[in-house]
Amino acid sequence: MRRLHTNRDGFTLIELMITVAIIGILASTAIAGFNQYQYRSKRAEAMSNLSSIAKSEIAYFGEYGVFFGTNPMPPGVPTPAKRVWDAVSLAEYGGLGWQPEGALVYSFDVNDAPGDCGCPAAAGGASCFTASATGDVDGDGSMALVAYFHPGAGGGVCATALFAFLPPINVSTGAPILAQPTVIPVVAGSDDY
Repeated sequence: MRRLHTNRDGFTLIELMITVAIIGILASTAIAGFNQYQYRSKRAEAMSNLSSIAKSEIAYFGEYGVFFGTNPMPPGVPTPAKRVWDAVSLAEYGGLGWQPEGALVYSFDVNDAPGDCGCPAAAGGASCFTASATGDVDGDGSMALVAYFHPGAGGGVCATALFAFLPPINVSTGAPILAQPTVIPVVAGSDDY
């Protein structure tokens, strides 16, 4: 008696379903990782520009004895789309001599209002400042906040202009985090920070 040989030239339906499921799991993991990478790169914009604003503020204080307060620029509600540094923004920051390169995801402001600051007044402004960057990097409507708190001579600081946050506390030292850009969680669990 002869045996029939059947050629198996393809994959079974179960094998294909398992392959598609594995690819789906890998893709979902890769997409989540890629989104986090994008959020970190957008946050780097805020960190870099806040450091630059702080250097300009310190130089301005050295020359004029007062810090330079500003409104949030570029104007309008931050969105995930980049916005240009327009003529209004240029005029707002013109006295400080600071201008970012390229379009921005974040809006930037400097708070030196004596009423918002826990440091002595200096020639019409506070002897400390807080530069802030606010943005909605993932488009969910919640804002990300990155701030640079520059203390006054007595150690006092200004609150952020938006949300009125004070510097976070370093858990290992118990001291406030000052003189460096710091991410401040506005909404717990948000992807924005």
